[in-house]
Amino acid sequence: MKNYLSKIGIFVIIASSLIFTSCSDDDDAAADTITINITEVGSNNSGVATAGSDLHIEADIMATARIASVEIEIHHETDSSAPEINAVFTQYAGQINAEFHKHIDIPSNQPAGDYHVHIKVTDEKGNTRTEETEVRILASTANLFEINLTEVGHGTAGNYHAHAGEDMHIEGIITSTNPIASIAIEIHRTGAPEIEAVFTTPYAGQTTVNFHEHIDIPANQPTGVYHFHFVVTDNQGNEAEVEYDLEIE
Repeated sequence: MKNYLSKIGIFVIIASSLIFTSCSDDDDAAADTITINITEVGSNNSGVATAGSDLHIEADIMATARIASVEIEIHHETDSSAPEINAVFTQYAGQINAEFHKHIDIPSNQPAGDYHVHIKVTDEKGNTRTEETEVRILASTANLFEINLTEVGHGTAGNYHAHAGEDMHIEGIITSTNPIASIAIEIHRTGAPEIEAVFTTPYAGQTTVNFHEHIDIPANQPTGVYHFHFVVTDNQGNEAEVEYDLEIE
């Protein structure tokens, strides 16, 4: 009887140990998680890029086992002959949370069309996760637009500078083969609110415009170096963009 009870006790201990080990393994597996939240693709999250320019991509990434690399793959939805666009970034290695913000160069001869964008994150344990979205690549606009900005900030002496709590001047001449539909401005950097403005009046429908606008910089805007994007869109959906570094003081 004692031997029987002893055997039952040993069985219970072994079973409990297996259950505990299994739960521990499950907990470890569950702990190694990767999440990717794609927040922006294209200027102003337009989902559009232009051959010969770059594609703006932002995403919030979390990897509990720490990021090893982030890979971008862009491929045509239906045309297998269109070249893939690939990029690998390792500067986020070792981070658990990262605000991914990159500009991916689109070759000037990239065929126009609808593309898939894959963002793949690999952690330090070799786990991977991929999220995807779509982007439309437009044909090169090298001969469709000419953008000549003569002032971005406060006068020639202070070009590419602005001050929190004041407005900044933007002036220039834009020519477009097709009638202009809109002109958009985006000012951003990681960890700070974006400043955006879209202008249709009085520029829509024109092919040559003298652009002159004032953009308010909020008084509580964090100081630092920002990316300044100036995007012109015509009535055919073509886009052209110029960008600069802008310091807000």
